[in-house]
Amino acid sequence: MIDSHHEHHVPLRHYKRTKIIATVGPATDSYAAIKQLILDGANGLRLNFSHGDHPQKSQHIKWIRKASRELKKPVAIIQDLQGPKIRLGEFDDIITVRKGQTLKLGYEVDWLETGIIPTQYDLSTKVKRGERLYIFDGKVRTEITSVKNGIVYCEAHNDGILLKRKGINLPDTDFGGDVITEKDKADLAYGSTQDIDYVAMSFIQSAADIENMRKMMKNLGYDARIIAKLETKLAIDNINEIMQATDVAMVARGDMAVEVNPEVVRSPSDRSSVWGFSTANRPLWRHRCSPA
Repeated sequence: MIDSHHEHHVPLRHYKRTKIIATVGPATDSYAAIKQLILDGANGLRLNFSHGDHPQKSQHIKWIRKASRELKKPVAIIQDLQGPKIRLGEFDDIITVRKGQTLKLGYEVDWLETGIIPTQYDLSTKVKRGERLYIFDGKVRTEITSVKNGIVYCEAHNDGILLKRKGINLPDTDFGGDVITEKDKADLAYGSTQDIDYVAMSFIQSAADIENMRKMMKNLGYDARIIAKLETKLAIDNINEIMQATDVAMVARGDMAVEVNPEVVRSPSDRSSVWGFSTANRPLWRHRCSPA
């Protein structure tokens, strides 16, 4: 009979069989918090370059390395690049959408003055008629009907609402390698001067995207390994060549499930899903959420 008053507490390190990546964010913006993350089992710490500035990241890197030395535990530092900001822009209203309605989207337009929904990326340079355009984690699904004078017209396939800054998914759109932004290039240049182990590349669509990134990093003398974030339909279509080109792959299940059928994502134990494509003997990581 087990005495509930004398439970045995086994340290995490004695039974943990997987690696844990933790994000450094507002709730962990201190040396004590970062040290606690490592004590709690984090093997890698992710720095999200969608937020914060370079001096802040430098401080985080110093804290991570200091804690790693004190705890005598190696910890990887991951620079997670922002990538293209494919999302809605700023507006104060809640926009109601009805099935069959035509929506108009334009780059950095004023919603109140024009009635055109603003976006943070100029979609008109990439999308084509007939392609799907999903907004707000796929809650509003549309199809592009035309692109004229910088405005994207699309027909809603269901009722819903739109809120500012919500994400846009484009399952059929090929960005033609244009996935490394000017901000990403500046962040890479900064990263090349820091003690960083991995660079996570957002919005990967093909092996060429990784090869372009590797060339940029080589020119900078940046020897960190590359993590391909698998979050688009085209990444799945090109999964074998991507796995050959990258050092590590990270499955962003939330974003991917919007663009492909859920059964393609599924779980690591299901080898008929995306997890079964790790044929290049590359580490395959799961990204369960995208904390700020």
